[in-house]
Amino acid sequence: MTKKFILQGITGDSHLDEIRDAISVANVTRVVISVAFLTERGFGLLSDILKPIADKTVILAGIRNGITSAQGLLACVECGCKTYAVDTGSRGVVFHPKIYLGKSDQEARLVLGSANLTVGGLNSNIEASLKVIADMGVADEAALVADLEGKIDAMIADFPAHVVEVTTLEQVQLLLVAGRLTDESVKPAPSPNRSSGDRKLDAVPQMKLEKKKLKFAAVAPIGRGIEPAAPDAPTEDAPAQAVEALVSGAPASDHLKLVWESKALTRRALNIPTGENTARTGSMLFAKGAFSDIDQKHYFRDTVFAELDWQHDDTVKKEHLERSKAKFRIIIKDVNYGVFEMALTHDSRTDSPAYKQNNSMTQLHWGDVLPLVALEDLLDRTMFLYLDDKQPGLFVIEID
Repeated sequence: MTKKFILQGITGDSHLDEIRDAISVANVTRVVISVAFLTERGFGLLSDILKPIADKTVILAGIRNGITSAQGLLACVECGCKTYAVDTGSRGVVFHPKIYLGKSDQEARLVLGSANLTVGGLNSNIEASLKVIADMGVADEAALVADLEGKIDAMIADFPAHVVEVTTLEQVQLLLVAGRLTDESVKPAPSPNRSSGDRKLDAVPQMKLEKKKLKFAAVAPIGRGIEPAAPDAPTEDAPAQAVEALVSGAPASDHLKLVWESKALTRRALNIPTGENTARTGSMLFAKGAFSDIDQKHYFRDTVFAELDWQHDDTVKKEHLERSKAKFRIIIKDVNYGVFEMALTHDSRTDSPAYKQNNSMTQLHWGDVLPLVALEDLLDRTMFLYLDDKQPGLFVIEID
């Protein structure tokens, strides 16, 4: 038996490479994959190897965990793998084993550790596992493999209400509508369960890890076919209660809609001086960012912030500038710093050089938020802007 310790992210080790090797064992007779979290993009990193041996492959993935996606489960089914959704029936009990087994009559290759079938698990996160290559001709090594397979098979047999084979799109749709799977095409809104009033206590920069640069196409929405039931109608007191909860506590993530995503944040956007003589503008222009298909000249004023109360500047020679204010909850590295009122300016001119060059015309003034964002640990991170469908005028800015 040979063994190897894998420490992804810190070293050059890659779970993607090691797992691909494990399930590529020659003359494979069975592949078993068991994970807590499964996504389409994660499965796609192994799908080319699994497709020719799908009839020999069993995949078990936990659901009801807020991560396993409908697209991921459906990708396994469409590949032809025998696919099981494991539902413990409780948010407090998580199906968590991460097992990758490729077996032939001669040998078995096994990866046991922390890596889920996601892009993070296979490539981007810090993950640790032990890889074992067992000789099936050696009795105690073959017994270890048989013990693993036997316990997985027994779980499938002993918990038919919780380990359910998924074979159709309709089953996936029902699990999605039931809230037991996520929709991978939807960027999850932030819902931090921690708050702070002192940004200076968290100056940890983003950890630079060893990982491959991977490119992915956009994930398509799942074909639901069935729509969830409409929520109960609010009572007369519900709107005021909802506003109070949203402003004073954590955001209600199910009300939030992603309306913009930045590219890697720069010193200019964050108002971090490059030198002692560098003047801060105190603001940030809303450019296209990762939303390449928007018209940045109009999108923010006429779509994202359309419902705000905009007033033209009454200063001479500045009448073309429209001014407004909005409330923004600031979430940085999954910490909630509260709600701040921030000013916005839109240049309404259509004959200016900036407009003719298709530049952005709308800017956000950082104001009291500047001390929270003008710090170098946020460089190269991404900013997300959300609006609340049920509370116009309240937005969420997340930086992570």
